[in-house]
Amino acid sequence: MTAAINLKPKHLRQNCPNCHVSNHIDVNYCPQCGQKSGLGLHSVWQMVLQFFANTFNVESKLTQSALGLFKPGFLTQEYLALHRVSYLSPIRIFVVLMFLWFLLLSFVGVDSLLANVKISNGSSSNEKEQQFDRDFLLQAISVDNYINQQLTDLNVLITQRNQPQEVVDKAKQSITALREILALNLDKPFPITLLGGRYELLERDIYQLDSDKIFEKYNINSRIDRLIVRAMLRFTQDPSGFNKFLFGNMTWAFFLDVLLMAGLFKLFYPKTKYTVHFVYHLHLRSFIFLCIMLGMGLYWLLTNGWYIAVFLILLVFIYIAISLQRVYPRHFLKTTIYFIIFIPLAFISFLTSTLVVMFFSSILF
Repeated sequence: MTAAINLKPKHLRQNCPNCHVSNHIDVNYCPQCGQKSGLGLHSVWQMVLQFFANTFNVESKLTQSALGLFKPGFLTQEYLALHRVSYLSPIRIFVVLMFLWFLLLSFVGVDSLLANVKISNGSSSNEKEQQFDRDFLLQAISVDNYINQQLTDLNVLITQRNQPQEVVDKAKQSITALREILALNLDKPFPITLLGGRYELLERDIYQLDSDKIFEKYNINSRIDRLIVRAMLRFTQDPSGFNKFLFGNMTWAFFLDVLLMAGLFKLFYPKTKYTVHFVYHLHLRSFIFLCIMLGMGLYWLLTNGWYIAVFLILLVFIYIAISLQRVYPRHFLKTTIYFIIFIPLAFISFLTSTLVVMFFSSILF
């Protein structure tokens, strides 16, 4: 049989626009750098579709890493076995999932959450269902700023003419809210124990006085105590500082928590390198981010969300127990003891990391 004739001349070649290596014209991908041949200027829509196709397809590193996270200890074992080309690096998946969580929080917000809040009115107190929204946060963090915000809203409403019924209803709600907040007893003491002693600050002073006046009134002389009080006032009197801390500085708190827990694990597993503990806790926190996002989605879809939280907490505990045994293979009894110790240590570590970041951010910024 006669061999098939190649109609395309062998001398037809083209240079790769990325690395400038000369390749045959039939080559679809450059063998030197891997860039696809025949690329042109894509439209914005094509770029968006290409992003989602490359990021969330089954074979992408992000998808493979996310699927691997649901297997306790799997990604850590793969990383230690040097099987790394198919997955995102531990730090990258940690940062990506944390970013996605904050992004989801920014979209969802807290407007749809309900909480049973204990409202104190003078000597009596009662529990009622309170809409847990940004106004409630502002009221809880800073009474003065909350009142000023309500007065500003009322001023805008009353300056308008021919207000529709919903505007009138909003004004009535603002007036009712102001009456409730003004009826609160702000002259009750707020006890706080610091390194230099115990102080009983009046709640009114916390909302109204600056740090120097509080230092003078309550004889707070210790430098460390002054820094703590100054940090507390910053987040109490400045609601924008609270939001900045929540969506900005919490990134550093999570990362510090990983470093701290890896150091604590070094005490329990002294023969294991610190890097192993660091990678393990990056993967563990990444899985927790996934669970939180899953829980937020289920909470939004379902009305009764308490059992969702219980299920996810149990899932995290089971995940930790299994991953500990897989990454740190020890006797079952020893792993069980470490697991029991691990739970309170994790809460203490996260609380410590959050307080440290909050403290330094209040001083530096």
